[in-house]
Amino acid sequence: MKDQTLRQLQEISALLNSSLDHATIRKRAIEAATLLMNAEAGSLLLLEEATGELYFDVAHGEKGEAVRQARLLPGQGIAGHVARTGEPIIVNDVQRDARFFRHVDQTSGFVTRSMVCVPVTAHGRFLGVLQAINHKHGDSFDEDDLQNFVALGHQVGIAIENANLYEEIHLLFEGFISASVQAIESRDPTTSGHSQRVATLTCRLADAVSHTESGLYAGVRFNEEQLKELRYAAVLHDFGKVGVREHILLKARKLYQLQQELIKSRFDFIKRTLEVDTLRQKLEVHEARMGGKKQTLLVQLDRQLAQQTREVDEMFSLILKCNQPSPQSAAEVVKLKKIAQREYRSYDGPRPFLTEEEVGALSVLQGTLTQSERKEIEQHVAHTFEFLSKIPWSRSLKNVPSIAWSHHEKLDGSGYPRGLLHNQIPLQARMMTICDIYDALTASDRPYKAAISPDIALSYLQSQSKEGKLDSELVDVFTKERVYQVTQLRSKTRKIA
Repeated sequence: MKDQTLRQLQEISALLNSSLDHATIRKRAIEAATLLMNAEAGSLLLLEEATGELYFDVAHGEKGEAVRQARLLPGQGIAGHVARTGEPIIVNDVQRDARFFRHVDQTSGFVTRSMVCVPVTAHGRFLGVLQAINHKHGDSFDEDDLQNFVALGHQVGIAIENANLYEEIHLLFEGFISASVQAIESRDPTTSGHSQRVATLTCRLADAVSHTESGLYAGVRFNEEQLKELRYAAVLHDFGKVGVREHILLKARKLYQLQQELIKSRFDFIKRTLEVDTLRQKLEVHEARMGGKKQTLLVQLDRQLAQQTREVDEMFSLILKCNQPSPQSAAEVVKLKKIAQREYRSYDGPRPFLTEEEVGALSVLQGTLTQSERKEIEQHVAHTFEFLSKIPWSRSLKNVPSIAWSHHEKLDGSGYPRGLLHNQIPLQARMMTICDIYDALTASDRPYKAAISPDIALSYLQSQSKEGKLDSELVDVFTKERVYQVTQLRSKTRKIA
């Protein structure tokens, strides 16, 4: 009999420790308690550290649901006594025991006759109380039962503590992830929420792919661990932006503010110079004996100054227009170069109206970044990979760095940083690329561009897939399953709240 009980305890221990899920462990603990003790019912009461109360976390048996509503004050009931003393106890006639807490029976309609009650501890820390109630055959619980139940209580305590540690580590890492995203967004507040939205979209797309029953990805199924890996990669995909200089990261116009102010001061100086030149010429006219021609010349000089001033103002207006992040025309670039060929007289000699660097910045055809600035921005992907590669990921999360590293790659090799081709890009990264582009196009918080409608964004994704840059199967799933609506719904919910 003892050998059989020992085998039972070993099997129970293996079963308890085969999971790190709290609910699973606690359910198995109660099932094990009733089986091992041949009891009608069982319950697990856990300690609420803030109040010292015991609450019925799991109750197994006919009246289990009603029992779960009860709470015991510190020291209340037989379970409270065990919690206070730390000693296991057998009570074979609870109706005669003054410590018995009758409220549970009265509430549930269950009749408690006997119980064995042991503390649940781990590493000297009290976690709760495990109870087996009413021997099925009407027998009394004995000392052997108590010893076996104490052993089970220790096993349950260790299993719960392991689950607690796992959850704490999980929460710690989740906190680290959240803090990392906050660090990114604090440097670039204009993209606040982007990482979370991309993660939400990507995981929703993965779920849609998992339910696809036709096409290239009909057999693809993402399990819970793979979805967690994908979510981490998506949330952290832009972390490398911490390595990009802030003035480039936040560049909303083609010229930096200081550059624009310098050009403004320069053009004001040019206009003042023209005014001074005109005044000098007027003085020469006044000093010359020109008879009736004097007034005519003065009027001509005023008209000339007005024309020159208007011309300078028009040039500056063009510069301001070209400074916007909107697409640039070739004709405007030609005009900018002509302006740069003009010279004005400064205190230390002739100078161009615009420097080569300024013309280069203003001549950017799309966006606000020069070629060198764009290369620095694109380096954020490499920075992300370097950072994520330093984290000792678990086996189930080992692909996080490579997924995040590939989210700017395109199927035709035109992406960055490695120029990967279709089969070289992880499926998860191909999904993230679509979601990243969609959110960037529809985001309303980017200072360097206006948001576009979902319909136009979807059309752009379709055109990119036809050009062989994006995965056409995934774009179709994204569109047909209305994956994009998940962030729209969340946004509406936040506004209502």
